[in-house]
Amino acid sequence: MSRPLIDKFRRHLPVLEQTVRRECDLDIQHPKIYKKLYRFFAEQGVEFYDNPDDDYELVIDCLETELRKTKTA
Repeated sequence: MSRPLIDKFRRHLPVLEQTVRRECDLDIQHPKIYKKLYRFFAEQGVEFYDNPDDDYELVIDCLETELRKTKTA
């Protein structure tokens, strides 16, 4: 996981891991975290679709990729 992501979301890592495992709907149960995560990835250059469902899936895919990097590092 990139260091900025860890630094910014350290307090929320358990919720983010639950989200990746599909145990939590981040946009519904934790909308503030979702909005911050969306902005974070947008600032990292991720191009979104302007479709809420597709954008949510893209955020989760990016998050899953970042969490995997942490476990393999």
